Amino acid sequence: MTPDLKSLLSRRIHWDDSLPGEPVKEPNPYREWGDLPFSVSVFDHWLSEEEYIAEPVVRHHDAVKKGLMAGYLEGERRFEAFYAELGREGAYLEARWRQGGRRFVPASSGLLKRIVRHSLREGRGMDLVFVAAPVRVIGCWNRTDLLLPETAAIRNEVAAAAMRHGLHVLP
Repeated sequence: MTPDLKSLLSRRIHWDDSLPGEPVKEPNPYREWGDLPFSVSVFDHWLSEEEYIAEPVVRHHDAVKKGLMAGYLEGERRFEAFYAELGREGAYLEARWRQGGRRFVPASSGLLKRIVRHSLREGRGMDLVFVAAPVRVIGCWNRTDLLLPETAAIRNEVAAAAMRHGLHVLP
């Protein structure tokens, strides 16, 4: 395990459990990452409340219900290709509910792809630390995932990979 990966795995996330519209209880839950965190999305900007309501396909459930799966699946394919590139050497799954917590998921197992797809379809969130590019990914937020890279160089590398796969980098 590289020193970058060890450092990334040791950093904590300070969860903010405030509800939308409430003042934030934890001012910066990702404070140990400084200004490195960014988001990757199928959308080219943060949606306003009005845009969110008007957007026909924000969630998988909406796409199924409205018969708009083609557009949804295109965005899903972009995310899957992006995460396949990041996961080419496997990833660590943060599983706080499981005894032992963290487990390694090899790229070849098929489990990594299922975890990503389940998150994209909002069945369960994901918390993965990729080995090839030391970056932590927290998924399951309306087609926008949070990325926590170890260094600025890794941030730039991962952001470029996201854009190569047709995704948008949001601050």
